Amino acid sequence: MTKSTASLETFDFLELLYLLSEQGRSGALYVFRPDGRFEAWLEGGRVRHLQLAEDVGVAALVRLMRDPIGRFHFDEGVTHPDPRLNASLDEVTLEALEALPVQDLPFDGPARITSPDRVQRMRWSMKELDVLKMIDAQKPVKDLVGDPDVKRMLLKLVRIGLLVPRRSRTARLVVTVTRQVRDVVLVDDLIFKRWKEDIVRHPQFVAVRGESGKVFSLPVRVGSNLTTQLMIPPELLMRTSLRAGESVLVKPV
Repeated sequence: MTKSTASLETFDFLELLYLLSEQGRSGALYVFRPDGRFEAWLEGGRVRHLQLAEDVGVAALVRLMRDPIGRFHFDEGVTHPDPRLNASLDEVTLEALEALPVQDLPFDGPARITSPDRVQRMRWSMKELDVLKMIDAQKPVKDLVGDPDVKRMLLKLVRIGLLVPRRSRTARLVVTVTRQVRDVVLVDDLIFKRWKEDIVRHPQFVAVRGESGKVFSLPVRVGSNLTTQLMIPPELLMRTSLRAGESVLVKPV
């Protein structure tokens, strides 16, 4: 009986392999290609064998990732009779990515690690540990990629889903008129602090999206005990179509 296959044209091979590994699956993932059959054997989510024609181990994965074409099938529950590996998928993939061309990072601002546990299980040099500390301190990646080795490290983390952009949080606030200040809006100190952590600087302006869908850029300062209120002085309110009591979405710009 012919086993059903699916095309890699509609799947990211690495994401597929990670999905199987993270589920703790055991079996063989086959990719049928013009240059031979690729095989990735897993046991309990760990990589036990990789092969593509005469290439064995990480070299086989590099060859596939350089040209990710073919149709694939996962054969559940089988084990390789003579496995050559016993490694985590992170270990294998990081080594394979080392052999691939360096590209530009898809973002340049602050980033965050999606799984500190996975990162802690990896082996890092002292230099790489320093980079991880700078990421945790929210240093923008554009300030790190001047070093080619660091750029490659960050690209690898992005490719395996461990490094993503740090997005500033959007707050839903209620417009409230105030005469305490002029020409600036006030936002609660806790929200202001979180925004500063997100964008690694004091917010100077906020984008305010009203119920009409229009977005207004307004200068901002910190206020105390405002909770969910966006305090706007009358002269600024008149420049917008916002109304007192209106619910708005606010984020730093």
